[in-house]
Formats: sequence, structure tokens, C-alpha cells
Amino acid sequence: MTSKEKKSPTAPLPTPLADNYCFVCGQDNPRGFKIKVRYFEAELAAETELAIPREYQGWAEVIHGGILATLLDEMMAHAVWRFAGPGLTLGLEVRFHKPLKPGEAIKVRGVLHTPNGSRRQAEAEIIRIADGQKIASGKSRFLLLN
Repeated sequence: MTSKEKKSPTAPLPTPLADNYCFVCGQDNPRGFKIKVRYFEAELAAETELAIPREYQGWAEVIHGGILATLLDEMMAHAVWRFAGPGLTLGLEVRFHKPLKPGEAIKVRGVLHTPNGSRRQAEAEIIRIADGQKIASGKSRFLLLN
């Protein structure tokens, strides 16, 4: 681009449309998890409980790490959207602590940590309900669209 050419103004990102077909929370997706999310305003948190079936395993009797990462991202996104507004994940860091077997009940909780600004940070964890063991945890950065 030459100095005489002008940059066109950056158009705002469109707000993604929720069509109830999300793989994780969409109630209309026949292959999705159809989770129900609870919100805790005082903690800026979103939480769900579920058990993941064998169809989502990687190694024998171990739920695939990509599925766990998806759940962490989903709960962080729910916390951001509920308490800050529409946003997109800019980056995601995941740590795996313990293996999860198919059918084990888990709690997934995401928490918004930065309440101000156009870029927000959130954290999440997956806890096995039976013994309280941490299965996975994550941190993410979100860009608000408004």
C-alpha cells in the first residue's frame, strides 16, 4: 500500500447468531451435549454438570482432551457473554490433570476475571463429582464485540 492509499475503516465484527444448534449447549442439535447452564452473578460464574458418553473417548476408557477443552471454552464463554456481553475467544490455554472415564459425572465451571475493558480474561475447571478431583483447567482471553 502506498502512502497515498487510504486504509478502509475496519468494520465492526458481527455478533454471532445463536441458533440453538451449538454442539455443547444447543437444545436442537441431535448430536450435541444439550447442557443446561446455571449462573452465579456474585461470582461472575457459569456452571453445568454432565457425564460424557463413550462416543467421545480418545484412548480406551479416556474422554478425548479436545472434548474437555471444548467444555472449558464453552463455560468461560457463557460467563463472558452473561456478565460482559458478546465476545469471541482470542486464545485458550488448557491443562489436563487427571484422566476422565466415559460416564463419570463432572462439574464444569467458568469464571470471568476481568470485569472491564474490551478484552476479558476467564478461567474454568472440570471437577469429577465423585471424588472432587480436578480433571482439567483452562484460561482464555476474549474480545468483546460491542
